[in-house]
Amino acid sequence: MNNYESIYNPGSVAVTEEKPAVTFTKAERITAILMLLAGFLWIRLCLYHASGVFTTLLYAGIITAQIVCLHRSGVQLTRSEKLTCAVLYVFSLVYTITDNDLLKGLTTVFLALTGCLFLVHVGNPNGDILRYLPVSLAKGLFVTPTCKVDTAFRSVCTGTRSKGFWKNAGFVVLGLMLAVPVTFIAGVLLYQADDNMAKLLDSLFQIPSSEVMTLFPHLLIGLVVGSFVFSALYCALHKLQGVHPETCAEMAGNCRIIPTPLLCAMATPLCLLYILFFFSQLQYFLGGFTGDIKGFTYAEYARRGFFELCGVCCMNVLVIGFMGFFAKLRDNRKPLALKLYGAFLCVSSLLLAGTAIAKMFLYIHVYGMTPLRVYTTWFMLLLVIGFTLLLIRQFKENFNLGKVMTVAFTLMFAVLCFSRPDAWMTRYNAEMYLSGALERFDCELLTEMSDDAYAALSHYNDTDLQNLLTDKNYSAVKRFTLKADRTNAEFWENTNLPAWELMAWEGSLDGE
Repeated sequence: MNNYESIYNPGSVAVTEEKPAVTFTKAERITAILMLLAGFLWIRLCLYHASGVFTTLLYAGIITAQIVCLHRSGVQLTRSEKLTCAVLYVFSLVYTITDNDLLKGLTTVFLALTGCLFLVHVGNPNGDILRYLPVSLAKGLFVTPTCKVDTAFRSVCTGTRSKGFWKNAGFVVLGLMLAVPVTFIAGVLLYQADDNMAKLLDSLFQIPSSEVMTLFPHLLIGLVVGSFVFSALYCALHKLQGVHPETCAEMAGNCRIIPTPLLCAMATPLCLLYILFFFSQLQYFLGGFTGDIKGFTYAEYARRGFFELCGVCCMNVLVIGFMGFFAKLRDNRKPLALKLYGAFLCVSSLLLAGTAIAKMFLYIHVYGMTPLRVYTTWFMLLLVIGFTLLLIRQFKENFNLGKVMTVAFTLMFAVLCFSRPDAWMTRYNAEMYLSGALERFDCELLTEMSDDAYAALSHYNDTDLQNLLTDKNYSAVKRFTLKADRTNAEFWENTNLPAWELMAWEGSLDGE
């Protein structure tokens, strides 16, 4: 009934439709509290303190809480979703088995992306989210965590009964949260103003004032992180944000506006340049496979153009992606010319990547391993896999590139993380040096590596250690001694596998 009708008919009453009140199940309320707590613990155990076994347990708890909430809400996980949960559990072990900060940081990003894709798939069980991977990631990272960011706090403050226990408990929890910053600030000021108050607070909490000052920002940021996680879970439960294949296909179709002749003309000079480059450098490239590098030392040969070749391969990925995404189709099929151009760029990239890998293997064989050499080689191997899949995609248009590439990257990343590269690099260099295959053992390199390297050295006997860590390498010997003495390390630094190995080695020395 509109306003005019209510005016001309005084007896009538305007009726406004009210939105139904949002209610939360018991499982959702409990999970919201756990996610808010987990957000704070994540800041402390993953970003602030040295991560280790407690970080692994935290991730396992977050995953388990989400699975239980989904199960109690009547969601039946598919086979691929169960496999994704298993992947999340397995990669959470990285924080325990290694002390490599780079790998732990990359694992944090990987777990965040995989967790987002898991929840997006739960919210779209019939949607092929990996085929439209960029859209799925955008939904999982930005849309679903923010669209219902207040649900975690609302679920704590409300319940299925508007005046029940959970509502009052939610108000109490919220009030305590709001009191935290004021209480902390007042406590720190009183701590600094009066010695007796400082002694009293020390005896009560045994927490340094500097630690108290960090708790408030960690709590605040942690609550935000926890609310984002619960928002993504809530949207997945109630199917609030979907990745619809029809919409994604329509969006992709709207981007296909560039004619084939224009794209071919753009790619032709690049292809001709590659042909000239391969013919002019044929002998030079084959040297990486045959070992014939006349006119160069091994170091000069391996470093000459290696990173430039990596850059060219990365540029080719962008060119192939641009051609495949913006090309105008004929009867919903890619023209043969574009397939041939894309295939040529893939083959060229495979040759460049293969040459770069061969050069790096030759360099490692002569001079040993370093993190930069190993990581760049791993990246080039990943590019080889990617270009091989792109080559298949050129001629098989129904090939699910996103799904296969996601599986391939997960397996490659698992190899990198669970091989503990600092440990096996150190063992490789040590064994090659002790056998006489390497001229020197780079002790200074150890100062740039994690505890994994020192844990690997702890398995050698005294004679081999003296040969590896000579007195001339004073800094390396001193650092190894400090690393082995775990009594001076913080508690959080002793919560991973390399620290346990070093403590076991130190204990065996004390026993002797």
